[in-house]
Amino acid sequence: MRGGEFTLYRGSGDGLDPILLVEPIGQYPSRESINRLEHEHDLKAELNPDWAVRPIDLSRHDGHMALVLEDPGGEPLDQLLGHPMDVTQFLRIAIPLAAAIGQMHIRGLIHKNLKPANILVDLESGGVWLTGFGIASRLPRERQAPAPPEIIAGTLAYMAPEQTGRMNRSIDARSDLYSLGITFYEMLTGTLPFTAADPMEWVHCHIARQPVPPDERVAGIPRPLAAIVMKLLAKTAEDRYQTAAGVEADLRRCLSAWEAHRRIDAFPLGAQDASDRLLIPEKLYGRGAEIDTLVVAFDRVMTRGATELVLVSGHAGIGKSSLVNELHKQLVPSRGLFAAGKFDQYKRNIPYATLAQAFQGLVDQILSKSDVEMSRWRSALLDALGPNGQLMVNLIPELALIIGEQSPVPELPPQDRQNRFQLVFRRFLGVFARPEHPLALFLDDLQWLDTATLDLIEHLVTHPEVRHLLLVGAYRDNEVSPSHPLARMLATIRGAGGRVQEILLASLMPDDVERLLADALHIEPGRARSLAALVFEKTDGNPFFTIQFLMALAEEALLAFDPGTEAWTWDLPRISAKGFTDNVADLMAAKLSRLPHATQKALGQLACLGNVAESPTLALVHGGTEEAMHAALWEAVHAGLVLRSGSTYTFLHDRIQEAAYALIGKGERAMAHLRIGRLLAARTTSEEPEDSIFDIVNQFDRGAALITVPEEREQVAELNLMAGKRAKAATAYASALQYFAAGRALVVENEWERCYRLTFDLELNWAECEYLSGELASAEERLSVVSTRARTTVDSAAVTCVRINLYTNMDQSDSAVAVGLDYLQRVDAQWSRHATAEDVRQSYDRLWQRLGS
Repeated sequence: MRGGEFTLYRGSGDGLDPILLVEPIGQYPSRESINRLEHEHDLKAELNPDWAVRPIDLSRHDGHMALVLEDPGGEPLDQLLGHPMDVTQFLRIAIPLAAAIGQMHIRGLIHKNLKPANILVDLESGGVWLTGFGIASRLPRERQAPAPPEIIAGTLAYMAPEQTGRMNRSIDARSDLYSLGITFYEMLTGTLPFTAADPMEWVHCHIARQPVPPDERVAGIPRPLAAIVMKLLAKTAEDRYQTAAGVEADLRRCLSAWEAHRRIDAFPLGAQDASDRLLIPEKLYGRGAEIDTLVVAFDRVMTRGATELVLVSGHAGIGKSSLVNELHKQLVPSRGLFAAGKFDQYKRNIPYATLAQAFQGLVDQILSKSDVEMSRWRSALLDALGPNGQLMVNLIPELALIIGEQSPVPELPPQDRQNRFQLVFRRFLGVFARPEHPLALFLDDLQWLDTATLDLIEHLVTHPEVRHLLLVGAYRDNEVSPSHPLARMLATIRGAGGRVQEILLASLMPDDVERLLADALHIEPGRARSLAALVFEKTDGNPFFTIQFLMALAEEALLAFDPGTEAWTWDLPRISAKGFTDNVADLMAAKLSRLPHATQKALGQLACLGNVAESPTLALVHGGTEEAMHAALWEAVHAGLVLRSGSTYTFLHDRIQEAAYALIGKGERAMAHLRIGRLLAARTTSEEPEDSIFDIVNQFDRGAALITVPEEREQVAELNLMAGKRAKAATAYASALQYFAAGRALVVENEWERCYRLTFDLELNWAECEYLSGELASAEERLSVVSTRARTTVDSAAVTCVRINLYTNMDQSDSAVAVGLDYLQRVDAQWSRHATAEDVRQSYDRLWQRLGS
């Protein structure tokens, strides 16, 4: 057996050579299981038979797939467990096991699923081989999102804390060493260090609970062996062994002592545990007070149920997102939920896009749950949304997979639509923010938020029905002036009695940079002082710039590992003379310029699409297969500039996106966006154009100046009309106004004759959104012109209704009455200004006859 999803068989191949066969369990294996077999087969060139079980072939027979492997002999380690091993047998297995893991890491692989079932042991020869590479990674570091533990790849009992996605840390080779520690613990004691009743309890064990030391659980285990295991089981990677070679060296010392004296005296661990890779620690330096403020705010929300708003501000790269992500581990004991969305400076017109992104993540989590759990969520959502479920489905289309297709919502006057939307969203939010699972909602880059989202945030924070919600927003304080809408919203919230806390992140202090360097280079802080001073001088203590600067030094060998002394060295005069740039933008541009041309091109295309993009869209823009697109972006992913999660690519940081966008010349950007707009429009079916309407229009509008063909200008104007109507339906009137204005700019003045319907609809909707956004004078002027252009009774009536609403809102009832009377007299010459009841009835009948005709 390999575990829960595969079965391991032993047999002979066609040439009677011994083979192993791995098959998914069940008649209908999941796509994930098949993918893992294919992935392990693809790694065969990386796997050496000295330390790994090498794949031979993928066998397909009668619709079933199996992975064929060489059989080196031995038994799965899990078959030897269940009771404490004696020290000699443990060391005879542990040493070659550590050596095998070390060789795997040298080849650039991280296993991510090390456990006894994936280890073959031959007690006679002393051979140890690793297998089960179905989720192994070729990346030096990767991030796991905080997904439900049920769907995280790997085995929870052996999983490193960072693999749970709730540690604000990356997965790297040291994650395998934690799994090795669990395996060693089980070998020495016969039991796992933790037991848990459900997946979330496993997560809590790994990130928060300390195991009982092995020598306290089983008598006779030498204390140094127990200390090695406990060092491997450190919660943070920085506190573990840094290399498998360091583990192997200490185990060999133990074996020598045990064989010579039948005892192992204490010795300093990790004396030969030096890594030749520069791994910048991911713990936060100089942020203790700020983390405490955030955690205490969540504790208040959890215990008191009140809603709070916490704002984290600071310059780009100062560590705002990293600070907020420290909340993940605080949510585990309370089973709290975390949702996150990020505003995009190039998508400010898309209403509620960031909230949709955040709750999309929660919807995806529900879709991954069992039928019983999903049924509970379905009932709660249907109860909360009532007859207005379609409003939320419009925002998050995948929600329909949970609650089913919804009936259209009734039409309401514009003034009432926003109240209804806020009510429905409030109830939708309440399904996730509950006493049994409070919600932390993180909205990043608030300096780029849209007006509709701003109004909704203000409503949520101040409404008494919204409870058990911690809303955390991050923004660049140097881009938010006192007149910025965000600043005005905060004043309103405070005036309404809402609880707002602000955390201002300053640059790191010189001592913080010194400690970061000391931890990264594994030296005493004093030894790093002169280098830290130079780094601080260059970066001004900006964390992102500091990290990128250190990586640049390592890439250019100005910061290098000396194998002879097993220590890091640097040359301060050479670094000073190098003349590195003093701003992060230029540093990132230089880093991207060293990537292959194909990678640079793909990064530019990704930047045009925004901070994040899906693989099918990227492949369409790239102009080839998804495989070719993945290959083009591989170097950027490997360098940690871009994160790949499933079918999604995301820039690690805004500064990287900005540098990638700058790879496209200023004179070429409009054409790049126009090309993307054309591709997206051509891909979209006429039946479902609204599904991606905002993405299409935003691309077209950034290249609109280059559209010269009248037919295409009209097509893009129609798309802007569609986007504007959708934004207006979502009560995002400011965003809608910009789409209508952009569409109208594409239609020249004489288009009243050529494209009457398009021009009329754009102008009328534009005017209505001006009125609904408070631009009353402009709306009045536009409506006056549009009323003279109306060709039909229905169009004239539509203009008149908006004008009456406008004048009523302006408290000009006389003007409203005059506009109404003017319309009535234009459509019915017999209408009297001093009509009797009978006159009204007759005119009413005549009006309906005209409308019917």
